[in-house]
Amino acid sequence: MSKYAVINLKTDPELKILAAKAADKLGISVSAVLNNELRRFAAEQSVTFDVPEVPNAKTAKELAASRKQIEAGDYYKFENNDEALNFLANKLKLK
Repeated sequence: MSKYAVINLKTDPELKILAAKAADKLGISVSAVLNNELRRFAAEQSVTFDVPEVPNAKTAKELAASRKQIEAGDYYKFENNDEALNFLANKLKLK
């Protein structure tokens, strides 16, 4: 009798290809990845599903504008909280 059990897993064919490529880059098998995840699941008795956060169009536009400002050096930098708060207090007085 084999010391291994077989689990049949249905998955998206594209996901299988991507997983195999990622595992190959790391020099491990997809089975090693799945066994690791099964061990973690058994030990923690929990599952976490992470969904990558994707900004909406307005936020993406603001982020792009912010990156341009940072690249151009158009920003303020403070050494500590007091310095930042004093700057904001002075800015608010001007308005």
